[in-house]
Amino acid sequence: MKSLIVTLIFFVLVTSQLYSQSIGTGEAGFSDEPVKLDKPIRFSKYKDGTFLFVDFNNYAIRKVDKNGKVTSLFGGPDKKGFQDGDLNKALFDGIHGVSYDEKNDIIYIASASNNVIRKITKENDEFQIETIAGTPKINGFADGDSAQAKFNSLHEVLYSKRGDIYVLDIGNAKIRKLKNGKVTSLVGKDSLAPIMVDWKYPIDMAFDGDDIVICDAGNSSIYRFTPGKEIKKLELDHPLKMPHGITSDDKGNLYVADMGANVIYKIENDTKVTEIEATSENGFDKLNKPADVIIINGTLWVADLYNHQLKQQKL
Repeated sequence: MKSLIVTLIFFVLVTSQLYSQSIGTGEAGFSDEPVKLDKPIRFSKYKDGTFLFVDFNNYAIRKVDKNGKVTSLFGGPDKKGFQDGDLNKALFDGIHGVSYDEKNDIIYIASASNNVIRKITKENDEFQIETIAGTPKINGFADGDSAQAKFNSLHEVLYSKRGDIYVLDIGNAKIRKLKNGKVTSLVGKDSLAPIMVDWKYPIDMAFDGDDIVICDAGNSSIYRFTPGKEIKKLELDHPLKMPHGITSDDKGNLYVADMGANVIYKIENDTKVTEIEATSENGFDKLNKPADVIIINGTLWVADLYNHQLKQQKL
C-alpha cells in the first residue's frame, strides 16, 4: 500500500512539473538537447498525440512528443533557400504554416518567402520534399493550375478531412484552396473571390468543426468562415489588439494568442472573451509576442515567439 501511495505521489509530481514547464532555454539557437528554438511561430497536430511546430528563424519543422521531448524533423539554420528533394538537398525559407494529413502521413508547409505550398512524404523512411503549388520565389496572384498559380506571402495551411488544402494568402488577403491540381480563391477583400470581406491582415486560421476561424491582425478581429456559404465577423464583448494565432477545443470555445496584448484569450459562444490566467507556473505572465496556440491532449500550448519557448497550461 505504501509503495502504491509513493507511486501516485511521484506521478502527480511529474505530471505537475510537465504541465508547468517551458520548452526551450529562452536563448535563441538550434538544438534538441538542450532545447533551443529561434522564434517558434506555428503549430499543427501530428501523429500519436505529438505535435509539430515551425521554428521560423531555423527554417525548420520540429516535433514535440507526449513527454515534451523535441526532435527536429527537417530544415535547420543551414537550410535556407529553395530546393526540393531529399533531406540532404532540400532548402526552406519563410515557413509560416504547417498541417498534417494523418490518413496519408503527409506534412504540408506554406512558405511566405518562397510563395509555395510543399508536401513532405516518407520514402524508405526518409523525408522527401516536393512543391505542389505556386511559382517559387515569385509573388503575385493567379488561380488555376497549381504549377502556374501565384501567391503573395502564405501564412497558414490547413488540410481538411475531405482532402482540401486551404491556405491563407496574406498579401492577397484571401483564403484559397488547392484540390486536384487546381487553385481557387474562396474569400477575400475584392471581387476576385466569390465571397467578399473587409479585412486587412488575415494572419492565421484554424478549423472549428467544418468552419474556419480566422485572425485578422489588421482589424483586431476574429472571423468565422463557412466554406461555400458565408463569412462573418464575431461580435466580441472585449476588444483584441493584435490576434495572431487561433485554435478550437471542439467544444465551442476558441483560444487566441493576442500578440499586441501579450495575453491568451478564451472566446466562448463566439462572444464572451476571458483572459487565461497568467502565472509564473505557466509562464504566461512573461509572454513576449505569443504567436500561436494549440490544444493537445487537454493541454493548451503557446508559441512564445520572442522568448524562443513553448509554454503550456493544463485546461
